[in-house]
Amino acid sequence: MVMRWSDVALLDEAGFSSFEKRALVTLQTLSVADAAALCREGEIPTSKIYAAMEKLGRLGLVEIQRTRPRLYAAVAPDVLVDRLIEIARERADAFARRADTLREVFAGLPSRLRGRQMFVDLALGVESHVKRHLVRLASARTRIRSYLEEGDLVALDRAAAERFDVLKRIGRQVDLHAIDHRVVFGFANRNAPRLLDFLRRHAGSMQHLTGVRFSGELGHPFHVIDEDTVILSLDHPFVPDGRFASLLVHDRALADSLAQGFDALWERAMRNLAEMRLHPYAARARRGSSDV
Repeated sequence: MVMRWSDVALLDEAGFSSFEKRALVTLQTLSVADAAALCREGEIPTSKIYAAMEKLGRLGLVEIQRTRPRLYAAVAPDVLVDRLIEIARERADAFARRADTLREVFAGLPSRLRGRQMFVDLALGVESHVKRHLVRLASARTRIRSYLEEGDLVALDRAAAERFDVLKRIGRQVDLHAIDHRVVFGFANRNAPRLLDFLRRHAGSMQHLTGVRFSGELGHPFHVIDEDTVILSLDHPFVPDGRFASLLVHDRALADSLAQGFDALWERAMRNLAEMRLHPYAARARRGSSDV
């Protein structure tokens, strides 16, 4: 088998320099070699070989015999690959442990911006809405506030059918970081059966929710992520799927305003669908009116 350097390009992603990669691969072909042989066969400068081999030795990727001259021995391929996997995991774990410090550093950087600055991203279509915007809920750090209507049920159902279960992704993040995720489902009598069916089918994926309530006050679906990010969903009855786009907005003032509106809706929303007949908004929901 003729090896090409592109065959071992994955070593670049593991953080090795070109000389370290060449030394490691060349030693695998020679089994045992001194520095001169590695330089000759791997086209490595003599000024680079000793530092490269010392690093590979520290990582447990080669064995070093400290004689004169030094000899280097390759480890078994399975051992080598397993060790590379361990190194990748160790680096990822170390990065994750330091990530909170990095977040604090970035948050504490002085800003040159003056006044209100808003960033808006437009996603067209249901698939783009889910894969570009809804997936952002899985990056929340402290809280998520979600007001959902029929268009959201359609979008989440389609994504789950295509093996892209956003609710499960969000659930893993919520469980990992103890995020407060509350949801209010807005509905009218005409789509109540669909809502009940959705709740039954996705019960397992929604176990992470810290609270669920129901409202007959139909309005405009949205999500508030942490303190500064908002997703505004755009629906229209003439569009086959209802949802034709969404906006991702980074704006603290807007996020704060919608979070306050959500909290007010949360207080008057129903805790159980059985309350529908007695709820003061029942008549409005039966007429399918839109009061929000």
